Amino acid sequence: MKKLPISIFYFLLISLKLSAQTFVIDTTEITFENKLRPCLFVKFDADAKTVKKGWADYMKKNYKIKIKGISLFTDKDIVNADDVTINSISDKRMNMYARVTDINGGSEMKYFMSFGYDFFIGTKEYAKEFEGMRKLLHDFSINFLNDYYADETSAILKKIKGYERDIKKNNNSISSNIKKSKKGSDAVTSALEAKNFSLKLENEQIQSKIAALEKDIETIKVKQEEF
Repeated sequence: MKKLPISIFYFLLISLKLSAQTFVIDTTEITFENKLRPCLFVKFDADAKTVKKGWADYMKKNYKIKIKGISLFTDKDIVNADDVTINSISDKRMNMYARVTDINGGSEMKYFMSFGYDFFIGTKEYAKEFEGMRKLLHDFSINFLNDYYADETSAILKKIKGYERDIKKNNNSISSNIKKSKKGSDAVTSALEAKNFSLKLENEQIQSKIAALEKDIETIKVKQEEF
């Protein structure tokens, strides 16, 4: 497989702009305090802890809300914030909850809110406020996935660059061995040819790893194009 120039992948990294949906927000229910509560549901490729941290960072940055339950020493399934106001949802005080759990291939998030003890926001009760919640989750998802896929791509590009350095080092060794073999005995030449064979085989294996990483980047690109 012909290896694509690394510059192309740098361009992809710079061009990570998400404009459509690779995620789907559904309406469902969650059991909380022994009752079914209305909530919004979405899946992400990222693991649960990464999503919870992203949620906490987003709420702090955009709404000055401190999310409890996720920190250096704490990692609860349900993270929450009590007695908050988000004007785009309601001018009343609310409690906010998000349950994020790991699943195969990523995580799932259930987001729900209430006015006080037992007045949970849903499509039947407080429909307008529920749509405000949906927009907040949609905006968070785009913001989070922008950052997440950019970090994923950056990490892959870093691996590719490392592999390319390994190939260059091996090629330099091969060239040096060829020069040495021209001046050495038959035994030395044979040994150097064996080393070069091993180095070329190693390069082929590295190229296969690079091809797999390039495929991972293409997969990310496809997901972004679906936004």
